[in-house]
Amino acid sequence: MNLIDALLGEHGAFNALFETVEEMGSIGGDLAKIESATAVLTAEVDSHAVLEEELLFPLLQPHLGTSPLIDEMLAEHNEIRMGLEWMEDARDINEAVKAAKDTVAVARRHFEKEENLVYAVAQQMLDDETLDQLGKDWAAARHVKIA
Repeated sequence: MNLIDALLGEHGAFNALFETVEEMGSIGGDLAKIESATAVLTAEVDSHAVLEEELLFPLLQPHLGTSPLIDEMLAEHNEIRMGLEWMEDARDINEAVKAAKDTVAVARRHFEKEENLVYAVAQQMLDDETLDQLGKDWAAARHVKIA
């Protein structure tokens, strides 16, 4: 398995978590439930971002020249992290719901950009051997075995 396949798989899992958080807000879920879901989402999204920042982005940057793509991705990672903190720190259900909706919207746009731009560039610029090695590095970081 290569790194892009692994990261896309994580995006699929995040989309399910996003839907759960959105549903909690739309049905008037209580603050404690949203905070609980946010804690899981925060841990997973942050570790996903860190893996991209450590494994993928440094290898892409030399191929991108003066393109601001990686800087944009890093800025969006920080925006998502700040949104998740806002969700965790919300004082009432209305603030938590607003934070959740805004943060999920940013994350969905970010994932779309990664899937359509960043990962496509990676598949064009990095050879299969490199992507496979990065997949092994991802698996080691995630403590999973891949064949």
